[in-house]
Parts: sequence; C-alpha cells; structure tokens
Amino acid sequence: MSTLSRPSYLIFAVAVQILHFFTNAAAQDIEAKIEIRAENPSIVSVSGRFLDSRRNLSFPRSYAGFSGLGERIGNLSVRNASDEGVGFQSAVPGEYVSDAGFTKWNYSVDLSPRKEASSAAHVSWISNDVGLLMLGDLLPIVGQNGQPISGKITVNLPVGWHYLGSRIDGVIDTKDAYAEVVPVGKGLRARTVRSGDTAIRIGFADKWLFTDEEFEDMCREIYSSLRQTFAADAHNDVVVNILKFPQQVGTGQWQAETRGRNVTLISSDMPFRTQSLQRLHEQLRHEMFHLWIPHGVNLSGNYDWFYEGFALYASLKMAVAMNRIRFEDLLDTLSRAQAIDAHQTNRLSLIDASGKRWNGADTYVYARGMVTAFLCDVLLLHNSKGKRSVNDILREFYEKHRLPNSRMDGNTAVLSILQSNKELGPVIDNYIKASGRFAWEPALSLAGLEIKNGLSVMPKLNGRQKDLLDALGYNNWRKLSK
Repeated sequence: MSTLSRPSYLIFAVAVQILHFFTNAAAQDIEAKIEIRAENPSIVSVSGRFLDSRRNLSFPRSYAGFSGLGERIGNLSVRNASDEGVGFQSAVPGEYVSDAGFTKWNYSVDLSPRKEASSAAHVSWISNDVGLLMLGDLLPIVGQNGQPISGKITVNLPVGWHYLGSRIDGVIDTKDAYAEVVPVGKGLRARTVRSGDTAIRIGFADKWLFTDEEFEDMCREIYSSLRQTFAADAHNDVVVNILKFPQQVGTGQWQAETRGRNVTLISSDMPFRTQSLQRLHEQLRHEMFHLWIPHGVNLSGNYDWFYEGFALYASLKMAVAMNRIRFEDLLDTLSRAQAIDAHQTNRLSLIDASGKRWNGADTYVYARGMVTAFLCDVLLLHNSKGKRSVNDILREFYEKHRLPNSRMDGNTAVLSILQSNKELGPVIDNYIKASGRFAWEPALSLAGLEIKNGLSVMPKLNGRQKDLLDALGYNNWRKLSK
C-alpha cells in the first residue's frame, strides 16, 4: 500500500474535511412523514428518522401556557439503523429513553381540539374536515436553545383534502421546521399577492363577512406600511392563514400567532361586516409586526414586554395613520392599559413579568409594555423636536439583530439601544427594570395631554405640544381628508 508524504497528507485531510462539511450542509436535521387518514383524521401518524443514533426522544410538553402536550403521544416504537426494534422507558409523558441507540421512530398524535378555544392558534388540531398542523409540537425535539433546524417533511392527506402554503407535492423542505404551520382539510382556498419583492400567500378556510379581496388588500397594505417602519422586507415569502375555531365560541373571539414567516389567525366573525373588517385589520397589524420582531431577529430569552408591548403601540399608531381608528381611540386604549397596570397588587418589572407571561402575567405584560412604548415615543419626539421616535428604535433594533447576526440575549439587546437615548433613563429604571407605578403626568404634559375622564387633549396648547401631538397622529384625519 502506498503512503502519502506530509504535504500530500495535509491536502488530503483538508479535502476530506471540506467534503464532510458539504455533505452535512446538504443533509436535513430531521426527516419525517405525517399521515392523516380519512377514517379517523384527529389521530395523526408520524414517522421519521434522525441522521445519527440517539438514546433520547423528547416532545414539547407545554407551549404558550397549554400543558399536557406529551400526553397526546401514543403507539411509540423506535428502531435502530438495522431496522431492529429497540426497547424504551418513559418517566413522564413526552419523554422517552431507549435501551440502545436508535435512528428511526413512529408514533401517533391525538389532535382532537382542546377544550380551551384559546389554544387553537397555538397548538395543532384537526376537527372533522379541517385542521392546523404546527410542526413545532408534532415533531421530536432536535437541537437546543431554540435554534432553527432543517427538515424534510412529507404530508399525506386523505382523498379530497388539501393543504395551504408554499409546498411542493406535499413535501415541506425547510430550514426552520418548527416554525412551519400547515392548514389542511376540505374546501380550502389560496391566493397570492405581492408587496414589493415579497410574495404574500394567503390561505382561507370557511366563509367570512369580508371578501377574500378585502383580506388581500389588508395584507398588502399592512405589510407595506411595516416595511417602511423597518426599512426592510421581513421575508421573500410570507404566509397568512385564517381559519375559524374548531370549538364553539361566540362572536368576536380571536387568537393569533406568528411563527417564522407564518401568520395564523383563528377567529369568529363580528356581528356586522364593518366590525369584522375592523377586527381583521387589528389582528393583522399586530401579528404581521412579529414577522420582523421577534421572528426576524436572532435573539433569545424572555423579552416579550418589548415585542408585544411595542407591537401593540405601533399597531395603534398605524391604525390612526391609516384612519382605521380615531386619535381619541388611541388615547382611550392607553388610558385603559394604564388602569390595568395601576390595579396590579403583585407588581413586577417588565423584565420579570415577561418571564412569567404564561403563568398569569400575560395581560400585565401587554398593558405595561404598551404604555412604556408610548412614554418612550413621547420623550424621543420631544427631545429630538420630532426627528426621532419609537419607529427609529424599532428600525435600529431590527437592523442590528436581524438574521443572520450572532445570537444574544433579547433583554440585553433592547436595553442597549434604549439606554443610548439618555432621555429614556427614567422609563428604563422605573418601569422596565423596576415595578414602579406610572407617574406619567410630566410626559403627558409634554404631549399636550391631561388626565380628565381618561386621557384627553388640553384645551390650550403651545407650539411644541401641537407639533408633538401632530407627530402622534392627532391631526391625521385632516391630512387624509385633504
């Protein structure tokens, strides 16, 4: 057998490493098949394999405050690379340890709708002839720290069923498997509209008081406005799906979630068409914001106060700018949010509340976060004489931490940008880092506002106050009428 000289050996070793890199880069982290059968669509069969041998198989046990997800798993079997069965044990539902290494697995998932209607936008379900597959709670856990994993997922459906979204022949080939959301069922319909360079793929189930065309126009309008806010597209391809609840609910109920590039709305109509359109616009403004933050940035940790509270406030300002609500409606919403915060007995800082969001602090995070965003906006506008606002904070935050920038803690990232604006120091110290009650009268005065039967505009205003109110949208209806 011939031998290699040292220079030749080094070249050979480097070549092997390069070949190994490209082989692994082309491979998927997970391959799976999801099968729905006509005779019992709510019990879904899932099979697949890992690239390497493992001893543990884990599934999400809770999500967004909904527990018991591991208890949906049944009929589990695992096999090694030689296709031989391997024994396993389970201490808790959703957690399995095998007796030897395995690469292949097969199990069923019970996707019968949960009793809580509020779960419908967050957890997979199938009811009768329509359903929502959220791969994040259907597939085994691979990787760690919430990093995206690649996957090749095949979806097999009964005759007469279809799926929505940008899929090819029932195969989902994705770089972020856990963010994929797939509506399935009968009678689904889809449309695609464009906003600049972004294709917005829209999926519908059931009929609504508004038309498909009105939904399309809203998606395009809101995405375009948000692109201006962030000075960048969120994705080249965005998916927006709207379905009705699988549970019985009253009018005006809705839940929504954004995962990766997928926006999901689960809703019921309002009593009247105009109300349904107004509610739809509200849902889309908030959820499409999340395409940029938090799903377009590479951050970790619980900084929900920022991306939820600031999303609510940005949504309100956008609604005023688009003449969807009056300026008085914005003030009324802020006043009610401040009242929610004022009535809290177990007070928490925004950072601490975000860590307990799914344990009863959800409303508190939203309300306190929105008022905090408003105060930041007022102080930025006043100190810069209208040259800087919360939109500049959002744009800077997205540009600095958008994918593929390196991953870091979300709270650290937000505070770093806010603290670079000295006028925001008291807001950061008293409301974000600490649990102080809002002492917002001085900031309100800067904006020409006073507390009188809620928030209202002062009867007499100076020039600075008029300019700041104008920047907040006070006279927007006059501009639109012209």
